[in-house]
Amino acid sequence: MTLKNHIKYFIVSVVTLFTLNNAVVAEEYEASLHWSMRSELSTAVNGVVQQVFAQNGKIVTKGEVLVQLDPRIFNADLSYARALLKNSEEKSQEAKRELDRQMDMYDRTMLSEHELQVARNSHTEAKSQHQQAKASLIKAKVNLEYSAIRAPFNAIVINTTAVKGQVVASEMAPPVLVVVAEAKRMLARIFVTTDKLNRIAIKQPAKVDVAGQTFEGKVVNIAFEADTKKQGYYAVDVIFDIKEVILRAGQKATVTL
Repeated sequence: MTLKNHIKYFIVSVVTLFTLNNAVVAEEYEASLHWSMRSELSTAVNGVVQQVFAQNGKIVTKGEVLVQLDPRIFNADLSYARALLKNSEEKSQEAKRELDRQMDMYDRTMLSEHELQVARNSHTEAKSQHQQAKASLIKAKVNLEYSAIRAPFNAIVINTTAVKGQVVASEMAPPVLVVVAEAKRMLARIFVTTDKLNRIAIKQPAKVDVAGQTFEGKVVNIAFEADTKKQGYYAVDVIFDIKEVILRAGQKATVTL
């Protein structure tokens, strides 16, 4: 064997040995499925449920109305706030015109300092009422908006407790009316020990096997605190797309990293 072939053989041997020593070994973990972006929806206003559009298992789009409170009282408040704003605006303008007249008379020594101050106070009060009317209008608009519970993102309806005619008293303890989760995506949660945790990274590719089907996913969360029920183990979440497949939280799965 020539010197050149000896060198080539040595290089190949070293590369092969390095590759074997640093080969990534796939590991399997038992997992359970969880909803992605699970959200409990309520409302910040009092009212009576007029319509319930949410149905368990229904796929909804972002902004879609799930529960509608009776909007009549909110529309009435909005109309009143608009009228109040218009009235306060006219009074504020009239108070400004009156103040200008009083200042002109004061400059011509036809008005006392006290009378001018009264005009200034009236103008200030009118401006204050106008600002309060603006705030009332904003509040009325927001309350009308909150009277409809909408999907915060493209979601699947997990549970609906709202019933037509139900009285919602948000000032007491706002009831959960609808529970949703991100549509067509789920989490597979595994638990690993510290020695293996250091070999896992965010965005690391993973495979999730559920009921004979395999899904491509990636690591999205690594816990910084040990699980309270599994001392010494840390939760790792893998997110994956399920497309049109029907899966449920709590199902068993296998994650391969």
